[in-house]
Amino acid sequence: MTETKSLMWDETFPSLLLKGDGTAAFLHGQTTADIFAQKQLERIFLSCWLSTKGSLKALLEIRISNNMAEIVILGGEINSIIDGFESVIFPADKVKLEVLEPIRRIQKINNFQSWKESTPIWISNSDLIENESPDYTKVTKEELEIWKIRQGILGFDREINGETNPYELGLGDIIKLDKGCYLGQEAIARFFRSKSLKYQLRYWEAYGKADNFCIGGKIVNTNQDNEFKKKVGVITSSIKINDNLLAGLALIKNNFIHKDICFSEKDEAITLKKPISFAFPF
Repeated sequence: MTETKSLMWDETFPSLLLKGDGTAAFLHGQTTADIFAQKQLERIFLSCWLSTKGSLKALLEIRISNNMAEIVILGGEINSIIDGFESVIFPADKVKLEVLEPIRRIQKINNFQSWKESTPIWISNSDLIENESPDYTKVTKEELEIWKIRQGILGFDREINGETNPYELGLGDIIKLDKGCYLGQEAIARFFRSKSLKYQLRYWEAYGKADNFCIGGKIVNTNQDNEFKKKVGVITSSIKINDNLLAGLALIKNNFIHKDICFSEKDEAITLKKPISFAFPF
């Protein structure tokens, strides 16, 4: 990316609206954020929606105002969220759920700082054009995809796969452990107490053929064909940077995360790094 101007992440995401007197209490019990603390700030903040086993089901941005909460779904499946919320909304909760038009979201980005440290802007007016923000350069679709992978931004059905938890995915910085009960809290508390994870997310780069680095491909610990060769991870995202260089994200077994070099099933060297936005879990 050329960085003569501030770069802009400009993308549209599905969105929901919760409204009613019980909105804050309902969200407090469904997500990992301290909703009541955030309510006083009236700003956009990140939160996770988990399964009862503590696996990540959706990554959300939320803005609380009065008795409403606007929700933008950065990662996850909107119908799953609707079904999950509606299955636990009762008349006593005093909250209703509505589907909104997709929200256009813009955010200043760079290749050195975590995307979580920059404040996004939600735009409901789809007529806003880039010329109205002359200080920003909108990145191309290809540049955005590469930037997201370097950051460690999660993809639904890839890194968000129904099995991984927020600590494994580098989202420990948006988990509030002292906020009281919420969906998945017991499992998250166990992960934190045991400080034991199966995997951690890593950014990888490699030279070779794209077919050798497909999603689902194994990452092994050595290129020696002997009994010491072990599967240490699995590729979850893959993209071609140029003619020879590929990159992506992978889930690496926790006891191998400190290795800088691993190998593909075809014995090509794979360089592993911590994604820019990854927050160490403990």
